[in-house]
Amino acid sequence: MSDASGKLLSVVEHWLPRIEVAGIPSATAKEVIGRAGDWSGWLGAWCAEGDRHAAIAEDALARGWRLTAGEAFARAAACYHFGQFMAFEDPAAKDAAAARKCALYRQAAPLLDPPAELIEIAVPGGNLRGYLRRPVAPATAAPVALIVPGSDSTKEEFPALERVFLSRGIATFSLDGPGQGEGRSMGPLRPDIAPALDAVAARLRGLAGLDGRIGLVGMAFGGFLVLRAAALLDWPSAVVSINGFADLGAFEPELPQVYRDNMRHALGTEDVSTRARDFSVAGLTGPSFPALVIHGGRDRIFPVTQARASADFCRGPVALHVLPEGNHVCNNMPWLYRPLVADWLGDVFSGAIRG
Repeated sequence: MSDASGKLLSVVEHWLPRIEVAGIPSATAKEVIGRAGDWSGWLGAWCAEGDRHAAIAEDALARGWRLTAGEAFARAAACYHFGQFMAFEDPAAKDAAAARKCALYRQAAPLLDPPAELIEIAVPGGNLRGYLRRPVAPATAAPVALIVPGSDSTKEEFPALERVFLSRGIATFSLDGPGQGEGRSMGPLRPDIAPALDAVAARLRGLAGLDGRIGLVGMAFGGFLVLRAAALLDWPSAVVSINGFADLGAFEPELPQVYRDNMRHALGTEDVSTRARDFSVAGLTGPSFPALVIHGGRDRIFPVTQARASADFCRGPVALHVLPEGNHVCNNMPWLYRPLVADWLGDVFSGAIRG
């Protein structure tokens, strides 16, 4: 098997369910993968598919079909995202596809139901962007799920995840943190995003329609980032770590090759082993407010032992759920983990779960 064929198969094996739950129908995703042939055709095939959905969006918008246009622009953005997310061979092509993704989602945002509002926030060292979505016609001001992506996901990936919270009366703010998506302008990933989240929370508390309560929700690498930040912050109502970790250095040598390629880019160094040791909660005192830790028992990237380590780090009420059949981020069973996260966070906001 050629290297190009091997990488395509490895990416599909690890992340096809993620592509599907992000809004790309399974049949469509498999068709695009088939057209790619091997890894050398991956980026081009996904960009072409993105252009197809962008054309659908433009036609719908011209006809006045705003929601159809918004959904198609969002699919187009997702196609460009998954085209570039593991494409490290040609940095210029990767950056161009990422920029196109952002532009397409900006077109989608005001057309979605409910709409997404792009907000830029000054944080220590730069500016970050995120999308705010408020529940439709809430009876009262809403609490917020502040969603933090992983090492290769971005704010544009989450409209389907956001709907699970929005339908339960919880607003969402999907953020590109330092080193993530557009936050790459601030450099590579860093272990401590607490100062950035402090600035984000201060901005959100001043916005209409929000009641000031904020729960942190982190996906994969973002699960670690929010867990570590939670140890340094006193304002979150809760923290949710989904297939995160407590100590990257403890298992870094066992990372699959396709993820090691990602780590070199995300951490900004060829010496992943040394830098990985900085991504740990060691030496910190865990959060005292409610915490939820979810992990897939079949995760082949972050070992399930890290779920127990994450739960043990927390000092307050902690719920640990290992889903035996779940893969990385449990994206092969979104019907189980996503409602669990949203309902649990709803219980925190309602007072049914207290710190």
